Amino acid sequence: MSTDRQVEANRQNAQKSTGPNTPEGKAAVRLNGLKHGLAAETVVVPGEDPAQFQALLDDYVAEYQPATLIEESLVRQFVMAEWRLLRLHRMESAFYNLRHKREMNVRLEYHDFNADERLAFSVNYDAGPQSLMLNLHRYELRLERSAKNARQELDRRLEVRRANQTQSAHVAPPKAQPSPKIISIETTQRPSAQASPAPEPPPSPLPPIEKQVPTAN
Repeated sequence: MSTDRQVEANRQNAQKSTGPNTPEGKAAVRLNGLKHGLAAETVVVPGEDPAQFQALLDDYVAEYQPATLIEESLVRQFVMAEWRLLRLHRMESAFYNLRHKREMNVRLEYHDFNADERLAFSVNYDAGPQSLMLNLHRYELRLERSAKNARQELDRRLEVRRANQTQSAHVAPPKAQPSPKIISIETTQRPSAQASPAPEPPPSPLPPIEKQVPTAN
């Protein structure tokens, strides 16, 4: 039996523990709600094997690989509906077996029925507002609808996730922008100015024309 000191020490240690902090640690415990405690407490009834339920749950977790809390909830909803449907089928079979045993002991004409007639007799005997088979049928429809809705939503989310992953894989990474080129002022050679042509010299003046005076003969 734990002493008061041990109980107090355990309480203080529990307050210091905040769970995993790293992404790897959080991923490791993310599916604990699906893997532990669910079978024995909520869905498995006496006479059923918790290991079989856990195996069914593990198979669907491996198939869908839920990545969010909503997807985990949908996997749980689907598996629980499937498990209850399996139970319902066993109940239907057990109903006919029990009815068969009862009628074999109390009705002589029942021995002359063939297998189909005995089933029809059991269903007819059960007919009425409180029909067990009718209630089982309603229950079956509700479970099938729940399982179908959960599976359709899981398939839709899985398709969206795969499409996003494919799109991300095909998107090319952005090209790196080239760094601006630095041009040194000292080493830059400016183009030389084009030399202007030299001015032409002015034309030389023409010599004066001498005027000749005619002489008398």
